Amino acid sequence: MVLTQTKNAIELREKGYTVLKNILNPELDIQPVINENISVLKKLIAQLNSEGKISNYYDGLDGIDLLNKFISDTGNEFFDYFNIFLNFHRDPTENDAMYIHPSMFNLLRNDRLLDSLEQFLGPDIAVNPLHITRIKPPQKNLPTDVKLHPDGSISKTNWHQDLWAFEDSANDTNVITVWVPITEANEKNGCLVVVPESHKLGELSTHCAPSETNLGFKGIPDQIVSSDRVTLPANPGDIIILDKLIQHCSLENKSDQLRWSYDLRYQSAHQPAGQGIRQPWLARSKSNPDSVFKTFEEWSNYWSAIKQTEYDNGLTGWTRFSLNDPLCF
Repeated sequence: MVLTQTKNAIELREKGYTVLKNILNPELDIQPVINENISVLKKLIAQLNSEGKISNYYDGLDGIDLLNKFISDTGNEFFDYFNIFLNFHRDPTENDAMYIHPSMFNLLRNDRLLDSLEQFLGPDIAVNPLHITRIKPPQKNLPTDVKLHPDGSISKTNWHQDLWAFEDSANDTNVITVWVPITEANEKNGCLVVVPESHKLGELSTHCAPSETNLGFKGIPDQIVSSDRVTLPANPGDIIILDKLIQHCSLENKSDQLRWSYDLRYQSAHQPAGQGIRQPWLARSKSNPDSVFKTFEEWSNYWSAIKQTEYDNGLTGWTRFSLNDPLCF
């Protein structure tokens, strides 16, 4: 398949990243996702209070300010209600919490977004099931255990390459990360940082697992990351495209405001997803349009089937940690 040789496609191939400005409409595409999350949060707060799990109704707070305060207070405890991914290392239950709601589905298959991705993936675009929600309150407001948590969904995200989170079967899959800011991302509140051309090494760097000597660290040791680093500020409506092998991280949120983004994964159709039993689903197909997910119910049922299968059969996780590397100890 010959892809369009656009400026952004060339930049992704040469540098390992590219920034596309004003792809999404903040009011039409982003705000519905914000509103949906806040609606879910308000129902969750009422439920948790009725169950005696929290004792705060957060009266007087609304919108992103409410989300900021709730995540600052509760950290990872209820974060799954906002996550569009199920951890492979969890113990599956019949009612695993997950963020499956219509506005998120609409964002995943947004026409303007998919139009912008054809230059990288071709006319048949599949949605890989590996996505990460990142809702980061000011670091100073977080409990110590959350600041030290190695996953980086709420606090600083350490250096890593996204291929680390895929099975070997996806080594040759044309998969990209589409980084979508829901709020403004800048150097003060924790935007992305990349090492240009680091994807040209063609392999995974050392990735350390949390250990007894360093419980809060997971990722590439800073001392082997090049000092040639570029920060990538972005506004709602922009998207950042990352090669699966580029080294990247996010800065600590040193502001007084919430920083919120999504790591979405898209791939060329009919290639391995590298996510266990979880298969990619088609968001766009010029060759077979009838195979595309068109309704929220299709997406919801897709995840319901995955949850049930993983509950019935258990999970087999995988790791690309460099378990014996001296740098990790």
